[in-house]
Amino acid sequence: MSTYNIVFKQEVIRLAKHEIKKAITPLLATIRRQRQDIAKLKQENASIKQQIARPAEPVVPGVSDKELKKARFSGKLIRKFRTKLGLSREQFGKLIGVTGYAVIPWESNESRPRTATMKALVALRKMGKREIKAMVKAGKTVVG
Repeated sequence: MSTYNIVFKQEVIRLAKHEIKKAITPLLATIRRQRQDIAKLKQENASIKQQIARPAEPVVPGVSDKELKKARFSGKLIRKFRTKLGLSREQFGKLIGVTGYAVIPWESNESRPRTATMKALVALRKMGKREIKAMVKAGKTVVG
């Protein structure tokens, strides 16, 4: 090949590379933005999946003073309720915000729960067994 042909070929290659780069640059920017958008969507998707996988936290019903006055409490009822739920004294006490040892005198009619604890007991009586089990499993209390 002659020198002219070699120089012409190199110039054509140089111009072709220049034109290709000019055409591809906007496409690369678009691809970069799309990859960022995909990454954000993947993060949102993962967080939504986590929210769906997590069971809804049980809602503790409120207790009015009128309901509290109407509620009956005896050691036998407290023990029956606790055993019906299948909870130990410690679990039951932790659920309503006291120690397991505080439950013993209630069940044997030696003492009565305080007002705040009685409200927690009334609230527990309004809840279902599944909700209560979920609270025990999560380590939540009715009191707060």
